[in-house]
Amino acid sequence: MDITIDVLKTDVMNGNQVYTIELTRALLRYFPEHQYNALLYLNKKQQAQKTFGSNQKLRYLNILPHNNLVGKSLKPLVSRAVNLAIHSVARHSDIYHCTNPNRFPLGISNGIVTLHDLIALRSEAWVSAGSQEFYRKNIFRILKEAKIVLTVSEFTRQDAIRHFPACEEKLIVTPLAAAPIFRKTVVNRSFLAGYGIPDMKKPYLLYVGELQPRKNIGSLLCAFDALPPRLRNELQVIIVGSAKSPENREHFRAAVQAMKHRDQVFHLVNVPVEDLVLLYSAAHAFVYLSFYEGFGLPVLEAMSCGCPVLTADNSSLKEIAGNAAITVDPSDTDAVRDCLIRLLTENTLQENLKKLGMIRSAEYTWEETARKTVEGYRLAIERT
Repeated sequence: MDITIDVLKTDVMNGNQVYTIELTRALLRYFPEHQYNALLYLNKKQQAQKTFGSNQKLRYLNILPHNNLVGKSLKPLVSRAVNLAIHSVARHSDIYHCTNPNRFPLGISNGIVTLHDLIALRSEAWVSAGSQEFYRKNIFRILKEAKIVLTVSEFTRQDAIRHFPACEEKLIVTPLAAAPIFRKTVVNRSFLAGYGIPDMKKPYLLYVGELQPRKNIGSLLCAFDALPPRLRNELQVIIVGSAKSPENREHFRAAVQAMKHRDQVFHLVNVPVEDLVLLYSAAHAFVYLSFYEGFGLPVLEAMSCGCPVLTADNSSLKEIAGNAAITVDPSDTDAVRDCLIRLLTENTLQENLKKLGMIRSAEYTWEETARKTVEGYRLAIERT
């Protein structure tokens, strides 16, 4: 098969981009009999080559202009040029794999799309207005035109069936996995000094992810504030992540400012993956209380590093965590506080969660993701 994947760029490590990069790596590693094309923006080839290396089975198609490079008045012209280029590439491929519905090129006959979630169809205040508008106008047509729809969890598959029952037969679950670099590591905590954390020996709770209201970082901060002083004073919180908008940045800032003990909270940005492994490995616990996730990859990353996990009992998070984490109603800060107290005081619980988490995370591999993805490709060709 000749397969084109819309990689676009490899220098921004959000959840969707991690998926695209790790899937492409796994396809090259485990299914080298196929030819792959990485569709890129014009100036992204060099970075992509650093990411994927030299491989005769991977061609770099750095042909797409980015509409952010031009003024507002010219963006429609650039968008049309991009659409024409994508259609041309798709016609010369057996499969065109769009890894994000926002970029699906309507009108192609051999398209596969990865559906990460249907958050935008919800009505909660934490849903982006821009995403709501796009999904409500376009997602059904996208799912209808795609030959196969890959969902990242069984939860997302069931969510899609609930909203679009006519698409059920084309939905295939291809769960994600932690990247191989996420493994339990012996840590010299001196690296924390480089991030401005003065007490390198003090235990810490860790959050990793985007700063936005849906991630519900406020519940962690409120629960930390409400801990008994004897526990709280022996603990700190490390938040790793950035906000995509000024509004989300202000929302996070306000949550921190509302705390009584905000001097024990440290916010890190631009953390390289190597240091992220160290942060997971040295954390007392990883706390991820999102209101809704299509998958929740940081949960598996933490488990892979032997870090006990406290996460929400909703959406895909309960599915991914299984019996290897403590799950809690993320809106109940009293319950979150009580779970934190257990994690801080019950040594046997901590050790069990470390062991169970590593077993659970090992059940998810990129080899299996790639295998199920290739099954989807083959089925799509049969239907073309």
